[in-house]
Amino acid sequence: MFEALLDELSFLFSWQWPVADGEVTAADIERIDRDSGNERLRLSVAYKFSVGPDGPYIGESYWEPKFSFHLVEKMKEAKKQMFTGKPIQVRYRPSDPSINRMDGGVGRYLGG
Repeated sequence: MFEALLDELSFLFSWQWPVADGEVTAADIERIDRDSGNERLRLSVAYKFSVGPDGPYIGESYWEPKFSFHLVEKMKEAKKQMFTGKPIQVRYRPSDPSINRMDGGVGRYLGG
């Protein structure tokens, strides 16, 4: 439990971590249940990257639009933009690249 807390705290400083080139491996629209019964949609984006000869490492990032107006259309368009093979950048913990995050989040790579 303590280790998981340290991992989460380290994300606060992830903007200082090194950057690696990566690519999207999958994007899916998920239905999630929040606050028991309040169903929402989110875009789940899986990716991979390598650090020198090591890898591939994998990660996953999520995106939800700020407003629900035209939600289904927004989600479908976002999924199209996050196509398999799309180049992205990933920030990773130097001591353990399995701890990583998509640089700037999914929203950075969505046009408009």
